[in-house]
This record gives sequence, C-alpha cells and structure tokens, in this order.
Amino acid sequence: MEVKLKKGDIVTNIVSVRSNPVVNDSRGWQPIEAGHVGVVLEVRQTELNARYNKTGKGDVYVDVMMSTADGSWRAGNYLQGFFNRVPHATIGEA
Repeated sequence: MEVKLKKGDIVTNIVSVRSNPVVNDSRGWQPIEAGHVGVVLEVRQTELNARYNKTGKGDVYVDVMMSTADGSWRAGNYLQGFFNRVPHATIGEA
C-alpha cells in the first residue's frame, strides 16, 4: 500500500474511530464520529497483506490525535484509509 499520509498532516476521519475500542466498549463511551479533525502523530509501513499488493508493500497504519468538543483523543493503530488529508491553500493561492 502506498503511504499517503505523513507525520504532521491535518486530517479528518471518514468513519467513526475510537481512542481504545476495548475501553470504550466496556465503559459505554461513544466513538468519535466521522468529520472530526486531527493531526497525524506517526505513520508505520508494515508487511501485513504485502503479498496481496502489486507493489509488494503492506498496510500503512497511523496514530492520530483527534480533536473533539470533549477534548483530545488519540486514535491509535488505524489504517490510513480511515482518514483524509485536509486540503490547504499555499501562501499566495487563496
């Protein structure tokens, strides 16, 4: 899989994410719904599923610090496809 995100990218989640699925489920906490903004903290290229990809590269996982009305939440070890980079204008291109 191609690495599309990098550390420091501003992203939005396109599906619901959880800071820690096991803890959230046991305490009844709701997931972070799609559309929230976050910052990519880490990007990891893995060998997982590499044999199914023409490029021979595996899945890419990211850690993202999500911002919500209740505060910041770390969404860890999610496939990069759960997030879209927020487009931004370059100085002079407004």
